[in-house]
Amino acid sequence: MTDLQATGPVRAITFDLDFTLWDLEGVIHRAEMLQYQFLCQHYPEVGRRYSAEAFQALRFRLHEQRPDLRYNVTLLRQEALRTVAIECGYDESLVKQAFQVFLDARHDVKLYDDTVPLLERLHGRYVLGVITNGNADVRRLGLGGYFDFTLSPMEVGAAKPDRLIFEAACNRAGFEPGEIVHIGDDPEADVIGAAGYGMVAVWLNRHRLQWPAELPRPDCIELPTLAALERVLQPPLAVPCADDASS
Repeated sequence: MTDLQATGPVRAITFDLDFTLWDLEGVIHRAEMLQYQFLCQHYPEVGRRYSAEAFQALRFRLHEQRPDLRYNVTLLRQEALRTVAIECGYDESLVKQAFQVFLDARHDVKLYDDTVPLLERLHGRYVLGVITNGNADVRRLGLGGYFDFTLSPMEVGAAKPDRLIFEAACNRAGFEPGEIVHIGDDPEADVIGAAGYGMVAVWLNRHRLQWPAELPRPDCIELPTLAALERVLQPPLAVPCADDASS
């Protein structure tokens, strides 16, 4: 474990979502299967022309062929649905209904046990934000009240580890990169991305994995749980919000 701490006062914290605040294991696959079953039941021509695997392959092709969709997973999935709708003679209602089936199932996740307790303790003491490459909505999971802002590629036009999305987060938080901690599970998207922009990068390594050999490892803090984040934020590094300081 890399035993570093922030070198200056921490004023804001940004979080990844999938595999950081909740477990996503099997969730996306299940959501895709439920969507495909819905299509076969309500739009049977889709099932006759596409297997589940062929529909997935279509989405992969669009990802490669359409650079404008690579950083917007919502539009990518909707465009795949729109393509099969046109091919199979259906209207736009297929896209709306089938995507909603996927989105509902995509939010059927289990929060990690340490998620809510940590957010409860940090809320109001720091500016809290979300930087995600996905399309999950923290409000649907009852977490929206903890966060001051959320950012995704749909808004920024860039995805982690691109510096543009971290720059946007710093602008939204209103602090310098070195005053902001970013925590996430992905070595490249979260750790290299945040560290490369000058933020305090925290690798949430719940499963005690080895750092990927093919990736250069930046200076970062490695933690086994979200709860352990609080030791990184001990004074004098932690600077509470003004209201908290005056209480």
